[in-house]
Amino acid sequence: MLNEDLFAKALGRFLRLRRLEQDQTLEKLASIAHINDKNLGRIERGEKIPKAHTLFQIVMALNLTNTTFNKILKEYESLKKEENM
Repeated sequence: MLNEDLFAKALGRFLRLRRLEQDQTLEKLASIAHINDKNLGRIERGEKIPKAHTLFQIVMALNLTNTTFNKILKEYESLKKEENM
């Protein structure tokens, strides 16, 4: 079963790393994705799981490929292993 808290952390960590790889500020990405920067910050910190539409806007703003969700799941599995140590 999927642990929602771990998934939120994995998703947030993944999105934040992709944003930083592209040298974008949180505010700039939020503007491009047409979402509130405070909301994006909560998503990146793993405090909130975004609605599908919001996630789609972020993914599009970051120009991520269709392999994005596989990478998010790998991040989730990594966090799950860390938690079990």
